[in-house]
Parts: sequence; structure tokens; C-alpha cells
Amino acid sequence: MRLSSRVLIAARLTVAALAITTACRAGDEESSRLTLQASLDPRTPVALPPEGQQEVLREMRAMLGAMGGAMAAAASRDTVALLAALAPAGTAAAADPALEELLPPAWRELAERTHGGFDSLTAAVRRIRGEGLPDTVLARLGQLTGTCTACHDAFRITLR
Repeated sequence: MRLSSRVLIAARLTVAALAITTACRAGDEESSRLTLQASLDPRTPVALPPEGQQEVLREMRAMLGAMGGAMAAAASRDTVALLAALAPAGTAAAADPALEELLPPAWRELAERTHGGFDSLTAAVRRIRGEGLPDTVLARLGQLTGTCTACHDAFRITLR
């Protein structure tokens, strides 16, 4: 082997060693960053499989959409649109029971209270028609937002 070939091989080995070292450091830095992030976030981690995470996020987006749709429909006093907006967030739309078993009891209790709140609001809308409708909807959505906030304050989803 000629000297220049040896130098070239040594240079390549050095570059490879540097790349491996950099990658290991990046992995360590990422691990440290995640550990620091978890220590700064006092919420209870709830480890779910990816499909479970997506199902929970879909359910949360449905509830958020129901709130927005309910406010818009209440402002225009459109009872039909209001009932349609609330439907995807009631108890019938709750997560699959198998997924619920993966959630902590306190999460399930907050979820039941939230879905039940949407059911209660739906029943109130059917009873109250007219002038009092917007105020009733806003007051009830304020309560529902409180249960959503309590859950988000207490828990964070992580992946299994």
C-alpha cells in the first residue's frame, strides 16, 4: 500500500469516527433535552400507542370544533346548527373502551364529565329555545372549557 493510500484511509477513518462521535453526542443531547423537558413539565405522562394517541387527538379536536360550532350557532340562534355542532362531542362519541382502559382513572373521570357536559348542553338547547339560548350556551361552554383545561393541565400524551 502506498503512503498516499494509507493517508487517504486514515483520513476516511478519522472522518467516520468524527461522524459517529457527533451522532452519539446528538443522541445524548436529544436524550438530555427530552429529560429536561419532562422534568420541566409537571403533568402526568400518559403513554399511548401511536394509533391511540391519534384517536385521543381526534376526539379532542372534535370537542374543540363542537365548541366553536356551538358558539357560532348560538350567536345566530340557529338551534338546528347548534345541535349538529354539539353531536360529535357527546358521550356517544367517546373513545373506544379498549383505549379508555389505557388512560388513568382521573383522565377518564374528566373525559366523562366533559362528554356529559356536552350531553347536558344538548338537552338544555332542546329545552331553552329563544332569547336565553346564547347566554345558556356561553355559560355551559365556559364550564366545559374548565374541564378541558383541567385535563390538559394534569396530563400529557407520550408515545409507547
